Amino acid sequence: MKHRSCAHLLMALVAILLVSIIALPGCNPTPEKPSASTQIPPAVPQRADFLGKIELAEIINDEDFIGLYREIAAQEPTLPKTLDTALDEVQCETGVNLRDFGDVIVFADASTLLESMETYQDNAGPVYWGALVEGALNEYTFIDSIEGEIGRELVTSDYQNSTIYSLADTREPDEAFCISFPAEGQMVIGTALAVRDVIDVTVGLEEPISGTVYDLYAQLGDALIKLASSVPESLTEQIPAEMPVGPLTLSLLSFRDIEYATLTLGKSEAIVNTELCLVFSNEDSAEDSRWLLWTGSKLGKNVVPDPEVGDLLPKVQISRSGSSVSLTLALAMSEIELLAQAILQEKKQ
Repeated sequence: MKHRSCAHLLMALVAILLVSIIALPGCNPTPEKPSASTQIPPAVPQRADFLGKIELAEIINDEDFIGLYREIAAQEPTLPKTLDTALDEVQCETGVNLRDFGDVIVFADASTLLESMETYQDNAGPVYWGALVEGALNEYTFIDSIEGEIGRELVTSDYQNSTIYSLADTREPDEAFCISFPAEGQMVIGTALAVRDVIDVTVGLEEPISGTVYDLYAQLGDALIKLASSVPESLTEQIPAEMPVGPLTLSLLSFRDIEYATLTLGKSEAIVNTELCLVFSNEDSAEDSRWLLWTGSKLGKNVVPDPEVGDLLPKVQISRSGSSVSLTLALAMSEIELLAQAILQEKKQ
């Protein structure tokens, strides 16, 4: 029960800090064929086709985000009243002090991650995900804190001169949750296979991530949060072929041609900006989808039951460049607070 409540708290923290995911500069119209990146790729394995970066320290130390949390927590009695208290509670229940974290790079195999979230079936493929954490990390202090909270020692193993600590899963050993410290000030967490792959990249036995997803990610520039991912066919196949709108029936088949997506979130003064870019397999599908999204942003206000959400739709800027469609939205922190409060009120009804 203790770990379940902590999980809920972590989810609430993420949801509140990223409620502004309704709002970052950062994604220039994505080209059809992104040029090869000149950035040094992170120690992320080739298998990953979902890649993101979260500047966690910047977010949790930002006065506007701290105030946003406080305003939202005032409406939700189950949450700690301040962000600082929430971070203390996470540390108390898990032994993990998020204040020690700097940047967090997350990666995954998008298909297996989606499959595991949707099916929960025993015959689903092994889930593959991980996160690289930078910060003021002391390996032994960190592990001692976790072991003290869970009341037992983690299972250890040696791999390429690194120690891997794991919560053993005898049924799916490659999916066991693992922790390792491949370099000073760096920690990797994730499934066992993903953690071993990161170590292989770190010591030069495996090439780091490259290709379209990494090129898209590298072009996003500086941002508090940036993500790039392939979009699995198993997801796009679930998009309905058509949707009735009054006397009309709109075809949604163009959305099934989405191949990649990027998301950026950032902040300038008290304005939070978000940009979502969808990369299609062809320009015709991109244009059809742009028109549908534009129409929805103009007419949706009359359909969406929540007036606060409806008022946001006309503010969404939609554009197309080649086979890419971009949706951008800039919101003041005060607007985000009102939106978050409206969502919480709707949840209570």
